[in-house]
Amino acid sequence: MSKSIADTLMERRAALINQAQEVATNGVTEGRDLTVEEQSKFDGMIAEAQALGKRAAEIAEGETRSRELEESFRNVTGKDPEQRGGQVDGAFGKWMREARVGDGFDLQAVSGAERRAVITRGRDVEKRAMSASGGVAQDGVYGTLWEYAVAASQILQTGVDIINTADGNTLPFPVATVHPTTGAALAASAALTNSDATITTVNSTVAKHAFITLVPSELVSDATFDVEGYIARAAGRALGSRISLIAATAAIAGFTVAGATGPVGTTVSLGAQNTVGMGSDLLVDVFHSVLPEYRSSAAWLLADPTAAIVRKLKASTGEPVWQPSLTAGDPDLIIGKPVLISPDLPSPAANAKSIYFGDWSALKVRIAGGLRFERSSEFAFGNDQIAFRAIVRAGSVALDPNAVKFFAHSAT
Repeated sequence: MSKSIADTLMERRAALINQAQEVATNGVTEGRDLTVEEQSKFDGMIAEAQALGKRAAEIAEGETRSRELEESFRNVTGKDPEQRGGQVDGAFGKWMREARVGDGFDLQAVSGAERRAVITRGRDVEKRAMSASGGVAQDGVYGTLWEYAVAASQILQTGVDIINTADGNTLPFPVATVHPTTGAALAASAALTNSDATITTVNSTVAKHAFITLVPSELVSDATFDVEGYIARAAGRALGSRISLIAATAAIAGFTVAGATGPVGTTVSLGAQNTVGMGSDLLVDVFHSVLPEYRSSAAWLLADPTAAIVRKLKASTGEPVWQPSLTAGDPDLIIGKPVLISPDLPSPAANAKSIYFGDWSALKVRIAGGLRFERSSEFAFGNDQIAFRAIVRAGSVALDPNAVKFFAHSAT
């Protein structure tokens, strides 16, 4: 097997470090300091080795992402990315090039994607089929288009529950507004006290969202162009952004309990970080407003303007509150919990709820009927283009207002 570019760069880096060590060893062996020339040579080799190491790490990360993308293509097309002209198309590519007008492609029939865990922290995507009486039963297959949708929407990576129903009928979900409490110890034969939770229902509905793109017929018929990968990326990201907005809207409407409120004069900030009750203190208040049983799998969610403010905050020890991830691909941390970005959450403003924290499994994102994917060679016939469209019916509801708390800016 041929060496990768990253491996070659790392070998060059190792050789430079060995040469630098030899230069340094000469001085130690002879009991003297390095000469100006030797010191300059040593510094130059170390600097070059560091640059090579950084470049190799970037290339290795790119190669890893490329392999992951190829695997995604392989799952959805049924073929290797290298299989082009003269080779047999996968089901997806064959449909894109040969389907008749109005033919659809059932993404849920794609093999190799069953029960795929696409959410960070290992949560499975769940699919449910409604019965006539409203009951649900597990059954699940999702394709690569959905993976791209999740990748494009960080709110879907917080651990929200993703549910697929067979149709879009209104579906009631139970909502626990007040949790049961445990009273004092009971004496023998004493009457049991009522500790029921307060349960209401919220109706889950869905709305239709779509993506359509026009592709020149030459690219569809030319087997050297990866039209499957292009459509999967473009459609998945477009649908993902729409579902992200749906989920964020439901979170704002359903998670209604404040974990902390900014003091007067902090309408567009968290206040002075060196003042008690402001700055990073407010984040600590939000963190501890969430019950311990929810904090074990909790995550932060905020928009970019708020993230820019939080990144500048320091803890009482002087350390930044926002801690970069130590592993590529993992989210950064705030107070030891993942932090993700949603452009659909409010920016800092008077009374704005700009920071959310808690267990996002209480947020349900519903997909009705899976993803529809269809083509038409008639729609843009005059331009010799083929139209591809992806359609999803989606909705979202929050089921436990105690699971996720928010930070609200002051009114004045």
